[in-house]
Amino acid sequence: MALKYVGRAVVGGALGFFTFAPALSQEMYKGKTVEILVGFAAGGGYDAYGRALSQVFGKHLPGSPSVVIRNMPGAGSLVAVNHIASVAPKNGQVLAIFDPTLMIAPMLGEQNAKYNPTELVWVGSMAKGYNVCITWRDSGVASWEDLFRPGKPIAMGATGPSDARYQHTAIMRNMFGANLQIIPGYKGSSDVRLAMERGEIVGNCGDSWSSLKSTAADWVREKKINVVAQFSVSKHPELQDVVTIVERAKSETDRAALRLLLGPQEAGRPFIAPPGTPAEYVKALRSGFADSMRDPVLLEFAQKANLELSPVSGEEIEKLVSELNKTSRDAVEAVKSATK
Repeated sequence: MALKYVGRAVVGGALGFFTFAPALSQEMYKGKTVEILVGFAAGGGYDAYGRALSQVFGKHLPGSPSVVIRNMPGAGSLVAVNHIASVAPKNGQVLAIFDPTLMIAPMLGEQNAKYNPTELVWVGSMAKGYNVCITWRDSGVASWEDLFRPGKPIAMGATGPSDARYQHTAIMRNMFGANLQIIPGYKGSSDVRLAMERGEIVGNCGDSWSSLKSTAADWVREKKINVVAQFSVSKHPELQDVVTIVERAKSETDRAALRLLLGPQEAGRPFIAPPGTPAEYVKALRSGFADSMRDPVLLEFAQKANLELSPVSGEEIEKLVSELNKTSRDAVEAVKSATK
């Protein structure tokens, strides 16, 4: 299968939307190790993207450090973000990839979100997000309309209350009236998917389409799942016949709430560094990330793993976070009400 580039993807040439840093000391990372924390268990989409970056990131940082991956699952990747915000050293040597929904968790009153999103260092994202609501092929739930059937609630899996699966399912239930039951407590994508295969749950609302194609390719290829809705502001090019929940919004307040909830998907696979990371290291990390996105080794790795690449710069994500934090109070309250 050919490598897919979505949105602002570029094949070869310069990635003009990135801001490149001035010359940096070639000794700043020499002999050091950079650690990439993955906020979920091994085997899922975030893990795949983190490992893809680790293949080339070191050689694009001054001094060519080693790069290692460490999985830090918990609370829908909230554990990893809190670690970055309060515990990780501010020396440019620790990054994390996590669920972008956590960009707005503090706005929504998540008491366990111990960070200010505007203070985190946004390094960049490897791909925009297109989350989907999926059900198992033999479940009898195959369409948007089926989500609203009366009777026994449809069991949908999630990790923790701050992750996309939980919030998207809650939105479907509370804002639209879908007959869904949230089953939380899974460690990550792979556990949720195993539960679907075992028949413990019917599906989940919040899985990433790009992740499904790379880490559950047989599901897509063999049509083992039904895609019943998209949780994104715009439709994925491959899912033009699948409804987005924004289309079904019942009021302008609901639409504004959904834009807040789904806005983080514009930075679907984000990497962050701790607040207070020195400016020269921020420049090095962002520049190294930009160079990594056009590295032939990464492109080949992504092609073999069927990972979509649509890079977003750290500066763009920083701007996005700032804009999301200016959302009207009415829209914020609508999201809070709908995601309980």
